[in-house]
Amino acid sequence: MNAICWFGAYTMTNERSSISVVLPSYNEKDNIPEAIHRITAALGDRLHELIIVDDNSPDRTWEIIERIAHPKVRLIRRMDKRGLASALADGTNAAKGDIVVWLDCDLGIPPEDILKLTAKLDEYDVAVGSRYVAGGEDTRSKFRAFLSLVFNTYTRLILGRHFWDWTSGFAAVRRDVIRRIPLSPYGFGEYFTEWIYDCTKQGVKIVEVPYSYGLRKAGASKTDSDVRVFLKLGYRYALRVLAIRMGKTPKHA
Repeated sequence: MNAICWFGAYTMTNERSSISVVLPSYNEKDNIPEAIHRITAALGDRLHELIIVDDNSPDRTWEIIERIAHPKVRLIRRMDKRGLASALADGTNAAKGDIVVWLDCDLGIPPEDILKLTAKLDEYDVAVGSRYVAGGEDTRSKFRAFLSLVFNTYTRLILGRHFWDWTSGFAAVRRDVIRRIPLSPYGFGEYFTEWIYDCTKQGVKIVEVPYSYGLRKAGASKTDSDVRVFLKLGYRYALRVLAIRMGKTPKHA
């Protein structure tokens, strides 16, 4: 089964609905030119804006974005490192499109798959790219892929929802849903798990869409480069999932 259906009220989304893509970046100078090119090429006229939230990257990613000067790219340069969840929350709050899309800057998620998600928003409120439904895959090392599967299985059992990819982070969302259920600015990957759980509690209709998750194009991963860091984040994530289940997590700054 590739969807979780919670029957809430929604309106149909025209296929020409405008799209805002929110892209967090930190030390992504080697990936950002290709990311901008592929996202803008894939979406064409559907793209209302590509919002890149950069935490004042030491490698001066922000400078490359300014130099490219694409008319549909909006740079939010934050002068201190506040983290992934906060960057996505700030970018999402600034978005003006009918649909908001979240994905990573490292190109492990193919930008060409964005329209596969947005196409589902005629029937659903949220479309999530999933590695764990039929047709999806995780092509990273077997160890990393296995640990991610373990974390997601644990989350599904603890939260008691028929949903598979709790740590995806790749999603297309109707903006009216964001207004009702804003992102938490706290944490690293846990923000997405908490947001999906909140959506299920409020009757949001969600579908999981298969995609292939791969290795980053360039640079060092924020989590995968060190097994100890990966496991430490996994432990923190496991505790956060328990807190989410008990309703004891901070929501907004």
